[in-house]
Order: sequence, then C-alpha cells, then structure tokens
Amino acid sequence: MAAILTVCTGNICRSPAAELLLVRELGDLATVSSAGTHALVGHGIPEPMVDELAADGIDARTHRGRLLTEPIMRGSDLVIAMTLEHRQLAVQTGPSALKRTFTLAELAASAGTGATLVGDTPAARLADVPRAVAAHRHVLAGYELDDVPDPYRRSQEVYHDAYALIRGAVAEFADWVRAGS
Repeated sequence: MAAILTVCTGNICRSPAAELLLVRELGDLATVSSAGTHALVGHGIPEPMVDELAADGIDARTHRGRLLTEPIMRGSDLVIAMTLEHRQLAVQTGPSALKRTFTLAELAASAGTGATLVGDTPAARLADVPRAVAAHRHVLAGYELDDVPDPYRRSQEVYHDAYALIRGAVAEFADWVRAGS
C-alpha cells in the first residue's frame, strides 16, 4: 500500500484537509498522513476548516499538527505539497524524496492534461504517478499552476475557496488514479 504525505505550513488547514479528502477518495489504496514545514505541533484544525470538511461528511476534530521531518519524508512514496514553497522546503527536509514530491496543482494538472498512468490496477497506477508527472513536466511548463492559498486566520470565504481548490484537485487526482487516464 502506498504511503502518501501532504504538506503545508502549519499542518492545521490545507494539508490535513487534503489528507482527509485523499483518505476518503483513495480508500485502501494508500495510507495518507500530513505534516507541516513550520507546524503548529499538537494544534487542531481551525473551526472554519472543520466546518468545510464537516459539510462533506468528514470529521476533522481528531487531527493534531505535526512537524515535517526527514524520516517522514523518507517513508513516503508520494509527497503532495500545497505550494511551490512547501515543495522546496519538503525536498530540503528530505532530499531523497525529490523525484516523488509534487504540488497538488501539478498532480491535478497532470491528470487534467492527459498524462498517462501505466498499470492495470489503481494501486499500480498510483505507484506510477511520480514517473508519469515527471514525464509530463514539459506539458505542465506551459501552464500557470496555482498554489493553494493559506486561509489561516482569514475569513470563512477564504477557507471555503482554499477548501474548494483542494477538494477539486484531490477529486481530479483520485479519478485519474482510478481510471488511469
């Protein structure tokens, strides 16, 4: 089973939302966890994001922020960063994960612009994601990929917009892995 890690700054808004959505979308295809480059260790998810997740039937009250470390990076088959800066910081933390660390936008754009996953099963296609995205980077270079904006301590509308972006990208990624194209 693949180990997926999602990464943001504090590990209390964006990366746990992506984690919980991936758990729902991928089921038993992967174990999914999250961490923060500057984590608010031990803190829960703010109410506005809890509310966004709850609207989708996801209970987010047990999550606690944790710090991104090199062993966490090393143990991950796929690392999904919420921004380019998070991707850079994650790779600095765990350089061995360079070829399997991408932004959420890169994954969604790869799915949406025709990157081909090889494999007869969803598990095999999930394992092929790093190769497929790397091979598709020449196509992605022509797109402006959006970072997921940080909603922390901002309005409910900003949380809603960030969550909608994460939710849509996770759905596109999960559909790609399940369908293979």
